[in-house]
Amino acid sequence: MNADIRDGRHRHGRVLPLLTIALALAIFLFDTFSPMKIAVAVLYAIVIFMAVGFVDRRGIVTVALACVALTIVGFAAGAERPGFEAHLLRGLVSLSAIAIATLLAIRNQAAAAVLGESERRWRTIFQSVGVSIWEEDFSRVRRAFDDLARQGVSDFRRHLEDDPHFVERCISLVEIVDINDAVIRLLGASDKAEVLTQRRRFFLPETVVAYRELLIALAEGRPSYAGESALQTIAGERRSILITATFPADGTRISGLISAVDITERNRVERALAQARAELAHVSRFITLGELAASIAHEVKQPLAAIVTNGQACLRWLDRPVPDLAEARACAERIVGEGGRADHVIQRLRGLARKADPERLAVDVNAVVDEVVELMQRDIADHQVALRLDLSPDLPPVPADRVQLQQVLINLVINALQAMAAVSGRELTVETREDQAGDVLVSVGDSGVGLDEEAMAHLFAPFYTTKSDGMGMGLSICRSIIESHGGRIWATRNAGAGAAFHFVLPVTRRRAA
Repeated sequence: MNADIRDGRHRHGRVLPLLTIALALAIFLFDTFSPMKIAVAVLYAIVIFMAVGFVDRRGIVTVALACVALTIVGFAAGAERPGFEAHLLRGLVSLSAIAIATLLAIRNQAAAAVLGESERRWRTIFQSVGVSIWEEDFSRVRRAFDDLARQGVSDFRRHLEDDPHFVERCISLVEIVDINDAVIRLLGASDKAEVLTQRRRFFLPETVVAYRELLIALAEGRPSYAGESALQTIAGERRSILITATFPADGTRISGLISAVDITERNRVERALAQARAELAHVSRFITLGELAASIAHEVKQPLAAIVTNGQACLRWLDRPVPDLAEARACAERIVGEGGRADHVIQRLRGLARKADPERLAVDVNAVVDEVVELMQRDIADHQVALRLDLSPDLPPVPADRVQLQQVLINLVINALQAMAAVSGRELTVETREDQAGDVLVSVGDSGVGLDEEAMAHLFAPFYTTKSDGMGMGLSICRSIIESHGGRIWATRNAGAGAAFHFVLPVTRRRAA
């Protein structure tokens, strides 16, 4: 087929010059020997315009000079005829026409060359760019929107969301003008024809939703649309993509350039990273539990000792000659109460140790603070630290994972206790309040050794630590947890001694940064 096209072009390239020469000779003979008193040589302009198709600028000038020569020869041959003045005027008109035609031909050829170069440059960019690009014609879709407007439809978003059949109709009305090679590679197709003839084969439900949003943007007169979607390849493999559509003005045609970037691998890496962070956070909780071993032992030992004491007392009341059932019942009730207290401690520890997906529920931050303080009372006492709680009442609940918030607070409190180990006048402050935006602000402050400039700059970086035996992951994990909740965490130096860590949790669910 390509050989036939080349042969056809070759034949056309030989025929056009011959036709041009034949036309020039015919004009010369008619101008020279015809008795008609008209400026036939004006027709040489046609010869010049025909020459544009197969000669360059120099060739056009050569053809024009040849036409001038033929005109002059024709004029000289008819100079002896009556009416010399009219004959001279016709000659001058013909020469003027040839000159004007030559200038126009050169200008048109230059413009065509610029246009051709621009087209070649566009085609090179279109084909070589690594982004998949569809060039589509939305003219018929625009007419469908105009019909809706005439029927009184003004809210195109609601109409398109409520009428999936109209969305399908609009998709079928869109004409694909061209695609680049990146589209073929993205879809795993063999050639362009396979993509153009099996268009719907690549659609997933997410593709239709993204196309609907694109149509809404077009209907609302927006210049562009961007979003995330998915499609499937010829082999049925799902590919995640970022879509960008622009609607450049193109005369009466409503054009659209739709580009797609394959983000399948990026999403896979992000999921793997999120899983790794979750695993690391889980390991960190076990390390935290190890650091809390003394408090945990104290928390469990107290109710167990009370259970033993009350059990022994109950036996004594029952062993009397006349058993005192009321006292025995009271002892049994205290045993049940202490057993419940021990179970409560165990449940909190199981919650910290469990490995489960984050569960976002409405959480009372003050209650979480109370639970952490209760769990760490023994550690606080062993470090001889004075605890000051300043919890603002009536805080709005935040959508959060309770165990993850406990993990953050435990890490911050442990860090504060360790920072005060070498100082006197130890005071731990935990505060909660609403910030100016209405979100919940939590602060954990200490009166310890404080933080220098270097530490402030690297506090939340993975593996950075100021402790000789530290892993440098606690604060990094805290930041990951807070940011996954849509919040932020930072540190400040106190006006006196020590430092404070603050984090903000939004009261409405937000996308993680």
